[in-house]
Amino acid sequence: MKTQMMQFRVTDEEKELIDKCAKKARMTVSEYIRACMLMEMVVDGEMQALKIIGRTIGMKAMDALSRRLKVNPTTE
Repeated sequence: MKTQMMQFRVTDEEKELIDKCAKKARMTVSEYIRACMLMEMVVDGEMQALKIIGRTIGMKAMDALSRRLKVNPTTE
């Protein structure tokens, strides 16, 4: 999937808070900001944002399952 870059300005205080919250959530700053924005869009009723979140969760679940199977392959 091709990605696009977005840039915006924040104050020093905002940056500190965003960094702190992203770290607490064990996310990169980019992941954290995207998640926050998408959740706000879902709350506002934007169905496309809900589809994006669902797709992202699905991909993360498949990645986790794949890693788990590599560590503990099933034997038949």
